[in-house]
Amino acid sequence: MQSVKLSQLIHGKEIDFVTSNNHFQKAFVASISLDSRSLKKAEVFIAIPGEKFDGHSFIEDVLKKGASCVIFEIGKIDSVKTYFINYPSCLFIGVNNTRKLLGSIAKRYLALFDVRKLVITGSCGKTTTKGIVSRVLSQKYRVVASRQSYNNDIGVPKTIFNINGKTDFLIQEFGTNSPGEIEYLSDIVEQDNALITNIGPAHIGFFGSVQNIVREKKAALSRLDESGVAFLNAEDSHYHDLTENIRSKVRSFGLKKGDLFPEKILDISLEKTDFILCGERMSAYVTGVHGVLNATAAALVGQHFGISAGEIKRGIEGFRSESGRGRLISKGGITVIDESYNANPLSVEVALSHLSELKVQGRKVFVFADMLELGEKSEYYHRAMADPILKSGVKALFTYGDFAAVTARTCEEKGLEFVTRSTDINGLKDRLRHYLNRDDLVLVKGSRAMKLERIFEIFSS
Repeated sequence: MQSVKLSQLIHGKEIDFVTSNNHFQKAFVASISLDSRSLKKAEVFIAIPGEKFDGHSFIEDVLKKGASCVIFEIGKIDSVKTYFINYPSCLFIGVNNTRKLLGSIAKRYLALFDVRKLVITGSCGKTTTKGIVSRVLSQKYRVVASRQSYNNDIGVPKTIFNINGKTDFLIQEFGTNSPGEIEYLSDIVEQDNALITNIGPAHIGFFGSVQNIVREKKAALSRLDESGVAFLNAEDSHYHDLTENIRSKVRSFGLKKGDLFPEKILDISLEKTDFILCGERMSAYVTGVHGVLNATAAALVGQHFGISAGEIKRGIEGFRSESGRGRLISKGGITVIDESYNANPLSVEVALSHLSELKVQGRKVFVFADMLELGEKSEYYHRAMADPILKSGVKALFTYGDFAAVTARTCEEKGLEFVTRSTDINGLKDRLRHYLNRDDLVLVKGSRAMKLERIFEIFSS
């Protein structure tokens, strides 16, 4: 974060209480922390209430570490005012809602810089696409990109605070699990351009229908004016819904149609995928056909912003997936495709499609945990997973959770011979230990809250 006057980021009308207005007017901020564990001396600490922890409970910890300023919610003043006398050098600011203030601070900080802003959202593949886009644009520009899944009202400001006067590009992922979230995030970022990977029933339990999800994702495009560009999947079934009545230009990508698509997919292996794109032969660490689609989206963005074909190739080939998003784990001759970070019906189908593309010496094994946030359609979508599982060539299905058990039962009814159900993670690990042999290929996929990565302990022992 670049040092800036605190009064430039917080408007006086937002402040309900301040220990010293004179101190406030003179104060500078060069770093903001939301986590008492990692706070460094002289940082500003914003106490944010959360579902599991309340930042107000850790104010004494940050004061002992030398926080220069503590921003708290005015409703908590009775528990905070005891610190005013004990820490007179620290500035205390009380506001109505620290979470919303964080967004306002990020918006004002971002407005200080002349940077291009690209938002990436979608139901599947947005984090991977963001990673490849970042690699491609970094061949020519100084890029700040959201880490991991810093894609909500807390993560977006965290990313923005990494910008400084040398930054050319902000690449920001947007996630959503409630209506209006992307509109809120767009108000913070005020993006110039946006990319939507695809639309599917992710978090449909909160939206009620896929059409509502389309409207939510489209909010990322509604922010764009005539000078902006919407980068869209030409083969997505909702492509025309997304393009209707938007002001920006549209550039499209796909596997077989659009403004850019790969000339040829040459070879798909467990480690890499070889393909020809932009006239260049590429050998990239992307997952099969869907990975090529993500790379094509990134290449289209690169082309638009003046990245040469050779630079696009270097960017795509330099990409490496994050933990839980296609990372490979090998132990004792067994290979695991770690897709444990999250799951929705579209992303599970994509992962299974990639599995079907692979040739293996041993057996294909699928470890599948509940897909959450599907609401009243949970059983429907879990039953629907049976067909892509059977088409993928899976020989054994291990499920974890109550909804995944619906998938297990449906697969049994459709003829899959080896199926097990677990509601206990240790039971799941024991079953896998006894079943797996050398040369087996294991795909692991489930929603984040299921913490399916715990099974990897059996490969480290």
